Amino acid sequence: MSENNKNQLDSMMVSRRTALGLGLGGAAALALAGCDGGGQTPEGGDDTTDEGGEEKSSYRVAMIMSGIITDGGWDQGHYESLQRAIESHPSWEMLEPKENTADADAATAAQSYVDMDVDLIVGNGNQFASTWAEVITDAAETHPNVHFLITNTDPELEMTDCEVMDNVETVLPDFVQTGALAGVVAGLMTQTKSIGFIGGMRLPSTTTKYSAYLAAAQKVNEGVTGQYNFEAGFTDASFGTKLTEQWINSNNVDVMWGDASAVDNGARQALEAAGADTHFDIAQPIDIVGEDQPTVITSTVTDWMIGQAMDEIEAGTYGGGKAIIGNMDNGGVYLGTFSDKVPAEVQEQINEYAEQIKAGTFITDEEVDAIEAGLQ
Repeated sequence: MSENNKNQLDSMMVSRRTALGLGLGGAAALALAGCDGGGQTPEGGDDTTDEGGEEKSSYRVAMIMSGIITDGGWDQGHYESLQRAIESHPSWEMLEPKENTADADAATAAQSYVDMDVDLIVGNGNQFASTWAEVITDAAETHPNVHFLITNTDPELEMTDCEVMDNVETVLPDFVQTGALAGVVAGLMTQTKSIGFIGGMRLPSTTTKYSAYLAAAQKVNEGVTGQYNFEAGFTDASFGTKLTEQWINSNNVDVMWGDASAVDNGARQALEAAGADTHFDIAQPIDIVGEDQPTVITSTVTDWMIGQAMDEIEAGTYGGGKAIIGNMDNGGVYLGTFSDKVPAEVQEQINEYAEQIKAGTFITDEEVDAIEAGLQ
């Protein structure tokens, strides 16, 4: 992991559920509630036997979600990651996910799966780091075969409520790689040298993604400028439409990338109205290229590394509060399908630059930091 990305992961993150609950709109300097959970976390490691001492031959996984599996973004991305993990792990069974789980219900939802001795319980966002703390701690003693995986969470900063970490890990994607992949596509596809980005909240992950996005675009197309908004919230599609229309009219933006769920859908509507053959969108975090998305030319895809968690549980090495870093090396971050609107020669260029991004030789920490330092 680059030093820049490590610094970003060391920054306090904000619960996406909190943003949705507040209806943001406006960026806020929020932090997850935490207390000093005490000293060093224990090293991971458990066995793959059941409580009776017999080796396990089958496993179950459940997911608790803040939204719905058909949201076209965050929650659907997690669900698709779980589906991919199940397809490659025939000894695992997926239970029906719990959707639209409010913070007030999160602990009860997790406990219901603990009582069923479910082998892996996945929480799709850092809001669960706090709300599950007591459940995780109690389960380590009462249900030692139950494991927890919480995504988008820095365990050193956001798991301090947990007194025991033997049974939990987290997942973090490489934000710089994600942004750089989108930036290469935007820089090569823009005809106006003006690209846009919408973020739901001003989070460290969001500003890092945008900074890498613009740095990469400028690397492949000198003179590219970027328009950004980090205060769009996650639910108001009409805001995305209005903002993108404004940028198209005033700044001649012709390529967009978003990190704002439903708001991104609104941005695509504005791009389509301006002309789907000249105005393009890069989707995130799932691959949605297709005839029903005429402006989407590719997608930056995040896989939440659930398969790796399953492997570790089977091997008896899971736990200890480790963070699984999803990146281009392990398939945690990648570009999805290309639209036919991306010429073959441009696709070749993108793939060549992607190899450099994967190797860490394309953009420097200093280039990303310089853009981030200048953000308003």
